[in-house]
Amino acid sequence: MNNEAQTPIPMSFAILRNTHEVFRSSISLMSDMLERGELHKFRQEWGNYQRCRRTHLSMEDGAVFPLLDEIGSGAISEAGLAQEHVVDLQNAERVGNASTSEETAQAFETWKKHQLEHLAHEEKVMGPLTMKTSATPEGRGQVVHDTLLLPALEHGDFDWYLAFTIERLTAFGTTNQPPNVAVRVYAWGLQHAATPAEWSEWKEIVRSNTSEEIWDEMVTQFQIDGDGKIKD
Repeated sequence: MNNEAQTPIPMSFAILRNTHEVFRSSISLMSDMLERGELHKFRQEWGNYQRCRRTHLSMEDGAVFPLLDEIGSGAISEAGLAQEHVVDLQNAERVGNASTSEETAQAFETWKKHQLEHLAHEEKVMGPLTMKTSATPEGRGQVVHDTLLLPALEHGDFDWYLAFTIERLTAFGTTNQPPNVAVRVYAWGLQHAATPAEWSEWKEIVRSNTSEEIWDEMVTQFQIDGDGKIKD
């Protein structure tokens, strides 16, 4: 069999998709913390979640949503994804303002239900549209760089977001991917959406927040220690 045919293609939009899996892992952790009455730990994880989500939203609101809406003839607007973000933030505010364990648990359950439904809804609507942004993986990498990453960098918290995401993918993987695959899919997609200068910095963040075994595998099989693929 042709080895080249077996090589997966880089998926730069995994920057969005696998972050959803980080969110799911975090939601599961927070549910367990509340069940054990660990409110202090919950609030720490809640803060991490919201910090990560702010960077994620900077890639969607005003950035990828308008692009996919144009490509999909209004599909994003019709699905009401931006309005779901508004509801999410309103629900999250109630969690943040809760003063007791009972109030926090009640507000969290409302937020959790909506948030998980929203993540699944986004994936269903956005997934097929991302493949229409360009006919090639290289072209989609350029789209992700220009449409997602530049707004995220302007947001100003990207390095922390990247470290947190890689750490959590290393710890938990995704619903359908073991940690080594989950990290590779994300990091390889990012490499193909980064300039050489950007990737020179970001690959060190990836390396510092994953395991030596996963890093070595990505270097050997996917040349993750090479240059970013987007022209400066």
